[in-house]
Amino acid sequence: MASGYPVMLHLQDRPVAVVGGGRVAARKVRQLRKAGARILLISPQATDDLIEMAGAGEVLWRRESYQRDSFHSDMPVLVIAATDDPRVNQMVAQDAQRIRALCNVSDGSSQRSDFSNMAQIDQPPLTIALSSHGKSPALIKMLKARLADERAEDWATLADWLGDLRADGEVGNSQPQRQELYRRILASNVLALLRQGRAEQARQVFERIVEGAKAE
Repeated sequence: MASGYPVMLHLQDRPVAVVGGGRVAARKVRQLRKAGARILLISPQATDDLIEMAGAGEVLWRRESYQRDSFHSDMPVLVIAATDDPRVNQMVAQDAQRIRALCNVSDGSSQRSDFSNMAQIDQPPLTIALSSHGKSPALIKMLKARLADERAEDWATLADWLGDLRADGEVGNSQPQRQELYRRILASNVLALLRQGRAEQARQVFERIVEGAKAE
């Protein structure tokens, strides 16, 4: 079996349908909102937080049971089947396939899922995703906790600094020069200083390395 192709989907202002109104659906909706998707929720009932989101206009709630082709006219690019009825989830997957939308069946009752979600550590601008391809969710949970303990916010700070550096046209006239600069920064004690809570000193070291590269 192929291992799958990991991607980061750009869903800003793209239509997405979530079928189901329970805790799993609520978790999926929260993640999709972070991605900026336009969310259609189809379910006769919903959790309190989904109801609150619908009331705030953050989600379009179609308060009804799913019927064949319920989202056909909306043409979502992504569909999440998250009901507690395997037969409904199967129908949702089939309907998604007909309009060529990617579909995930959250309860695992269907072989028609086009993708699976990975465990995430989200510390903007850094996102770390983990998967064992279903072999060991317990191992993924442990790895996620361990990486979170590594102070992901420090990695995120460094990612921000490096991102600003990439936008600076004065640093490095060629790709090899820029790669060498990044290598020096990552091999330095910048990250160690951030982990110690010494952000000002870390920034000073960072800038010294950059200024040294500019002078070469």
